[in-house]
Amino acid sequence: MIIVHKYGGSSVATTDKIIEIAKYLGEVKDQGHDVIVVVSAMGKRTDALISLAKEITKDPDKRELDRLMSTGEQTTIALLAIALKSLGYDAISLTGVQAGIKTSGFHTKNVIDSVDNNKINDLLKEGKIVIVAGFQGVNSRGDVTTLGRGGSDTSAVALAAALDARCEIYTDVDGIYSIDPRVYKEAKKLPLISYDEMMELAYLGAGVMEPRAVELGKKYGVEIYVGKSLGEKNGTIICAEEKCMEKKLITGISINENTAMINIENIPTYAKNVYIVFDAAEKNGVNIDMISQNDVTASHGSMAFTCPKTDETALEKTITEIKKALPDIKPEVNKDVVKISLVGIGMISNIGIASRVFKIFAENNISFHQVSTSEISISLIINGSDKERVAVMLSQEFGI
Repeated sequence: MIIVHKYGGSSVATTDKIIEIAKYLGEVKDQGHDVIVVVSAMGKRTDALISLAKEITKDPDKRELDRLMSTGEQTTIALLAIALKSLGYDAISLTGVQAGIKTSGFHTKNVIDSVDNNKINDLLKEGKIVIVAGFQGVNSRGDVTTLGRGGSDTSAVALAAALDARCEIYTDVDGIYSIDPRVYKEAKKLPLISYDEMMELAYLGAGVMEPRAVELGKKYGVEIYVGKSLGEKNGTIICAEEKCMEKKLITGISINENTAMINIENIPTYAKNVYIVFDAAEKNGVNIDMISQNDVTASHGSMAFTCPKTDETALEKTITEIKKALPDIKPEVNKDVVKISLVGIGMISNIGIASRVFKIFAENNISFHQVSTSEISISLIINGSDKERVAVMLSQEFGI
């Protein structure tokens, strides 16, 4: 059996941790498995590399930033290969390019198009433990690319899909919880969660898994185990809905603090003007999330949208371009907000959930800025100062 392991930055933060992981991987190999390992950069190395670039310029060239950031994972793969070889195991390290990971899209936010698995298959047949740099690949121009935050999860699942392998994601937490235990101490660990619920939670801000990784898992039928590095095998399995026998009303609550809300006042309420706003956002690579518009019957009204705070530089460029096209508008950026979302397959067949949510807001005099829904989720933009008490009250209301 081929097994893909993925280890995040905190799991490989020191050489001592890398040596312990090497010992464990050796045990897995000794059990007769073919082993592929995907690793992230050590600790906060990626952040450190970005900071280096920003010491030179506030807005580093994205192609060169990809080249720079990719070196973090390359350090880890080399050290892990050295550790495995010192223990007597035949191991080889590969960059994303060497592993055949083909990508497309914006630099620093590429997506995986395909994986050429021939080289890895040949190396596995030679008995090697194959160590792959996560978070990176190569585009059609031959440029090194990166996949955005959490991209190593996506690398691991893509490789598992391409090689018909089992996928195990190891982190510094022992599974997926109904809500962040740091916010609500009574949070419950989930033994199973459906692809759709995990995808929704991940897209809405739960930081345990990268949403594109879950999406790939669902598309190719790859079950994903999430657990603690070198811990007991009592984590969470992300799988098809049919295996999740107990369908709760609400499975989990996510809290996304990487949220900024942009309110635009005095915008002429014509479709062409709305297009100007979102065309500029798309061209600058701003990841738009929630959208709302007010007073569409008047000649001028207001609209608002949210995006990640980490898109700050691209957002500044976008607002500058919009103001050139629409000089009378009044844009305002609010970074003191969070997005809180409730997710559960049970929403599909049960009514009254929204009523219970808004009752909590009404009884406690809590305001919200925006709301959006999907078939299995409700999301609200609230003031950051209300984050913890809203999370606790919703958790208690729905027993998660």
